[in-house]
Amino acid sequence: MSALGIDYGGTHTKLLLVDDGGAVLARETVPTGTLAELGGAAGRFIDASPTPVRSFAVTVAGTLDPSNGVVGRSANLPWLNGVAPAELLSEQLAMPGVAVQDGEAGAIAEARFGAGRGSGDVFVIVLGTGIAGAHVLKGSVHRGAHGGAGEIGHVPVADNGVRCSCGQRGCLETAIGGQQLGLRWSERGAERQDSNARDVVEAADAGDEAAVAVLDDAARALGRAILNVSAVVDPALIVVGGGVARSPEWTVEPAVAHARTEATFHVLPEVKLASLGVWAGARGAAAVAADVLARAGAAVNRG
Repeated sequence: MSALGIDYGGTHTKLLLVDDGGAVLARETVPTGTLAELGGAAGRFIDASPTPVRSFAVTVAGTLDPSNGVVGRSANLPWLNGVAPAELLSEQLAMPGVAVQDGEAGAIAEARFGAGRGSGDVFVIVLGTGIAGAHVLKGSVHRGAHGGAGEIGHVPVADNGVRCSCGQRGCLETAIGGQQLGLRWSERGAERQDSNARDVVEAADAGDEAAVAVLDDAARALGRAILNVSAVVDPALIVVGGGVARSPEWTVEPAVAHARTEATFHVLPEVKLASLGVWAGARGAAAVAADVLARAGAAVNRG
């Protein structure tokens, strides 16, 4: 038997299958679409599975009520607002499933299998189209009273004055979100108007001064976010991952340097790069799906 992890991202969605022992059996990336389209893509992926798939977990980029699986607000996938995505997908896929906040899924993966393995106190920041985060204490994610803990992407730390999709101005996401980096570069006169984070990094590598300035602003904002996490949460370890972190020399490394320069009373923890790459969210979701299957089996045995 196997379990399916679905990382429902703002631009692309990742599907990942694991067996009973946690080994990865298959993976696929598809364009992000509606829930119905996601169900169709997941169904085709399941049909090609080498083993029977018994459960799934789907990530949510936004706030989530863990008691009923209903999305409170998803800034990047607004059609999920007020919806229980796992419930709808369960009907389409004919198997049990749960929703998990995307930062929580990535944190679970890194805490169990990646850079945070062995630490009892780790805060994970995921830099992608959106910015997610979660605090893992002794293997369990601290969700907060309303399921919204860890939303570091929507904490104002940038000086750009840009209105975020959440309604605030200067959120971390507006400075270092994958698509937002391209927008900030365009505002500084970039020839391309549809740039993404990779384009900005490539331009900076080539000496483009505007791209370098955009990445410096992004790193400063991330540095301030690291200081905020240190002040409010005081974790033993911070792990930073996601697609934008794949160029750490432009993002994570200068951010840590800025944080050290600006620190006053803060005690900065060790900051490590995530080791699972852009598949961390799907890997964590698959682990949650496997947990669902294990709990169901335990309940049957008790009965």
